[in-house]
Amino acid sequence: MGQTIAQKILARASGRDRATLGEIIWAVPDVVINHDHNFPRYLDALDKMGLQGVASPEKQIVSIDHRPYSDDQAVVRARERMRKMAGNGEIAHFFDLGNHGISHNVPVDQGLVKPGQLVIASDSRAPALGCVGALSIALGQGQLTVLVTGKAWLRVPSTIKVIVTGKPRPGVMSRDIATWVAAGISDARGDYRVLEFYGDTIDAFGLDERHTLCNVCVDIGVKGAIVPPDGLIEKYLARFGHTAEFVYSDADAPYEEEMRFDISNLEPQIALPPDPMNIRPVSQLQGQKVNQVFIGSCIGGKLEDLRAAAQVLKGHKVHPSVHLLVIPATAEIHRQALAEGLIGILAAANANIAVGACGPCYGTIAPLAGDEVCVATSTRNENGRMGSVNATVLLASAATAAATAIRGVVTDPRELLA
Repeated sequence: MGQTIAQKILARASGRDRATLGEIIWAVPDVVINHDHNFPRYLDALDKMGLQGVASPEKQIVSIDHRPYSDDQAVVRARERMRKMAGNGEIAHFFDLGNHGISHNVPVDQGLVKPGQLVIASDSRAPALGCVGALSIALGQGQLTVLVTGKAWLRVPSTIKVIVTGKPRPGVMSRDIATWVAAGISDARGDYRVLEFYGDTIDAFGLDERHTLCNVCVDIGVKGAIVPPDGLIEKYLARFGHTAEFVYSDADAPYEEEMRFDISNLEPQIALPPDPMNIRPVSQLQGQKVNQVFIGSCIGGKLEDLRAAAQVLKGHKVHPSVHLLVIPATAEIHRQALAEGLIGILAAANANIAVGACGPCYGTIAPLAGDEVCVATSTRNENGRMGSVNATVLLASAATAAATAIRGVVTDPRELLA
């Protein structure tokens, strides 16, 4: 019997020809990713164990993303320690202030992740990097083992083949499609599985859209999500002067299941708390008053999202009762948005613009008061995610968020794109 993409990647990473579904392996990752919130805690733990340095420093990527604007001296000291480690060659790729960004976006910006690689990251949104054809897995505290031994302890997951077809309607973004498809798969099916995505909808996706798709699947418990590499990824690699061996599933790969979705008639979607999969058509919440709109995060702060927001906001002003905060996911995305004139359009609409941080998604910027409502392009919407436990966070695409910022109430973006 053949093997899936995930099996092949894990077999290579564990030094074998085959990886059997369900078996426990020790795998050597190609890339190890951390950020400024988790990495200092891991270093403190290593200090307490009397251990110095990290395994395979040449594989380490660390980016400032959770707390770039903090005035906490512990955060400042931790940042200085990471700078020294980078200067000493203990971190190969350290993205400091001015070149920083969210840890699941920076590696794509910089061409540091390739198809066929095994990526191990500390943050839960790690599967997003499956957009380039890699197997990217979040380990959380298990990252300590990787930092000490250079290996990850994993169970080989089964794979579901997902085929998505149809041309999206105007105003429907990859966030709408990804959320609707993930909700259709459900956490009962997705838990500890890898999803492989196919179909003409996926073929038409750019890299940003594929990143969104793989990222959203985290919310149904997947171990990984992969878009098999194609011509788009060849161009991505060529842009950075890289080559890679593309990995594909065999014709007789042991898929657990095959699922099909047709998005031809899909409307813009919005998620109600406390679950990103608790979705409804935007039209069902039309007219809900909002106080804040956030366009940003690893899911909603990419160039695709800023372009969509600028398209909706051009020539308009943010409603006087709404605070619109826009945070490009990385400094590089911010620079590209400046070059395209997107930042100027957003600023002219009275958006408040920051750079390269998780921001409200992590709860450190623009917290909500008791009964306030925010429409956000970010990842999660459990109670207390953005301030008060009594506040409401509604998750939507950048187009929906921008339309809502103009009207001051939840708005279907198609009304402003007609």
